[in-house]
Amino acid sequence: MKNILFIINPIAGKKAGRNIVKEIVKYLDTIRFKAYFRYSEYHGHISEIAAQALTEHFDVIIAVGGDGTVNETARILVHSEIALGIIPAGSGNGLARHLRIPLSVKGAVERINKMYFLRMDAVRINNSYSFCVAGIGFDAKVSRMFQKMEARGLYSYIIACLKCFNRSKNQNFIVKTETEEIVLNGFMLCFANASQFGNNAYIAPQASVSDGILNLILVRKPFLWQLPALAIRILTGTVGKYSGWKELLGKEFEIRQKNDYAHLDGEPKSIGSKFNVILEEKALQVIC
Repeated sequence: MKNILFIINPIAGKKAGRNIVKEIVKYLDTIRFKAYFRYSEYHGHISEIAAQALTEHFDVIIAVGGDGTVNETARILVHSEIALGIIPAGSGNGLARHLRIPLSVKGAVERINKMYFLRMDAVRINNSYSFCVAGIGFDAKVSRMFQKMEARGLYSYIIACLKCFNRSKNQNFIVKTETEEIVLNGFMLCFANASQFGNNAYIAPQASVSDGILNLILVRKPFLWQLPALAIRILTGTVGKYSGWKELLGKEFEIRQKNDYAHLDGEPKSIGSKFNVILEEKALQVIC
């Protein structure tokens, strides 16, 4: 019998409340798996729970929450033999959607019962990690504003985007590769391990979490009249056809920006005006 720890973020989205345990137990194969449940109680607690669990002989650790919950759990499990599972219960659920994990508790638990594994890549940004999409510029501003908003969900995210749009402008990002230094001018620069931010908003439609390639995506600020068409392209996975979209592929970059902040899987973080972005191949075992 395998021991599974479910780390639950009770404030993620609207689904990860106390009643979610009953749903998990209802659909979990309790003949094969013994379930344990722990709730996060404060910022950073999820990583503390995951770190403690590494010493307690769990076979699998399941993050129950959104991309922030997944990130806090996964950063502890990189380069370990303990697999990560996901029950998406957040606002965007970008990595879960990329991995085609069902958004319902029933579907996600049934996927866990099957125990199919994938070795996925991770993106190390200085001493932090991103597993889905990280970025600087406009989307980093959005994440900072979104974090301060009382209401979560897609509507609040759209409001944050609209407010930040007027305050953002194109800037120079200096990108150093193994062979050259490039000046990229745009209003956001994304580091995509997966294809989307969440809510099926695709920023790097061709990105794969297991191809050993990091997709750097530059987006120039659109004119107001371009916004509807750009939104449609993002939601339909055709953003590559936008004239202000550019992609660079690689494994390691040095980045310089005028600010010192970014977002990692939607969570704002200060990383400095100069930092390294490195792809670590096959760093995390995940149930998919």
